[in-house]
Amino acid sequence: MSETGNVSYLIENRIIFTPATQCLARVDHPNQRIKLKHSASLCLLLLIQHRGQVVSQNELLEFGWGKNHRQVSFNAFYQSILSLRKSLLQLELEQPLITTIPRKGLIIQEEFDIQVIDTPENNSASAEESLAPLAPDATIEELLADTPRQPLITTAETIMLALTLIICVLILYPWQASDDYFSGYIAASKTPTDCQYYFNSDASNFSRHTAFIDKNPGLCQSHKFIYITTYPESKKLSALVCRSPIKARQENACQPVYYPRYDS
Repeated sequence: MSETGNVSYLIENRIIFTPATQCLARVDHPNQRIKLKHSASLCLLLLIQHRGQVVSQNELLEFGWGKNHRQVSFNAFYQSILSLRKSLLQLELEQPLITTIPRKGLIIQEEFDIQVIDTPENNSASAEESLAPLAPDATIEELLADTPRQPLITTAETIMLALTLIICVLILYPWQASDDYFSGYIAASKTPTDCQYYFNSDASNFSRHTAFIDKNPGLCQSHKFIYITTYPESKKLSALVCRSPIKARQENACQPVYYPRYDS
């Protein structure tokens, strides 16, 4: 199935997802859009197309990153899924759209109402007016189509330059994406366990974060690094428990934990 065309998806009669622009928007506020990362948008599209079916991590990697999926780190993959969940959380769905099935993959349950609709005109216009970001697996032809003609550079030199740029993007993108997402998280100064906790900095306060730590000491095991995402006005909370801090160019192992209705 393709992500192109003039098609959008209406989720629970509340959210519009437009794959062509990689945007989410509430029906009642269509001009206030959340721009998804390219890989996160593709993962959401695949899950919607297979609603009611478990989609494995490998399937999501192949669809979201294309032929370069084997170069994607564990952290980059979960960063994309977490950023997707965070975007949906901000749009205030009553139930979490994406469910993790341990050791199997992710699923959008069958009971969610998702309808295929024509893309609203304001979303179509924005797609035509804005330039889509270059995906890591873009082809040489796509690069050359957007590159102004340089009369002093031969076609062969242009192709070689494009190949060099693509290789650099493919090497650097997974590490950079993983590091950028969590670089803005704030380290908790005092905690009751020997783990290091990090909070999403865009929350207005951290009362739910600290309450969660106090009520869930068992989540900390042997000096782990735990990244908590939640908001005072929301009941949803997610945590990523990692073996070491999430940094660029560093192997890691992380386990996501999601609480759709956590009462602090």
